[in-house]
This record gives sequence, structure tokens and C-alpha cells, in this order.
Amino acid sequence: MPRDPNRNIKELLDEFVKNAKFKPKLDGQAVKDAWNELFGENIAKYTLEIRFKNGELRVKLSSASLREELMRGRDQIIDNLNRHLGRKLVRSLKLL
Repeated sequence: MPRDPNRNIKELLDEFVKNAKFKPKLDGQAVKDAWNELFGENIAKYTLEIRFKNGELRVKLSSASLREELMRGRDQIIDNLNRHLGRKLVRSLKLL
């Protein structure tokens, strides 16, 4: 396959990641990073565990009252995360 001198490194990396088998892990890390960036230190200190798989984000919290408060805004949280990520990765959110 001949090289195309007009393709830049970003395009090549994007293509590689898109075709790579480790893309789900990269997406999972991006979602975790987005959670921490959007909610900051105050919520991060109550966040025990974050897992993302097949569009489902599971967040384990140490505070029941915080969990109840976040559950009321679950749809807004999903929208904010997806907007921050620039694509629709998170389809559901479970707060544990």
C-alpha cells in the first residue's frame, strides 16, 4: 500500500485506534476521565469505583445521599458525559 503524503499523523492514529482491538478500553478510560473532569474533586472523593462496558457506566459511591441526588439527574449526567466526550458512548448509568 503506497504512502499518502497528504495524511497527517492524527488521521493515521485515529484510523489505527478505530481499527484496534483495544478501543473499548480506550473508550472506558475516556468515560472515567470525563466523569472526574465533570464532577471534580468533591464527587471524586465519594467515588469508589467506575466501570464502563457496552455503553453502561457503573459508578460505586460511598455516600447514599449523594447517590440519591445524582439518580434524580441521571439523564442529564448521561447527556453531559456524552457531550463532553463528543460522541454518544454512555447509554445508561447505574449508581451503586
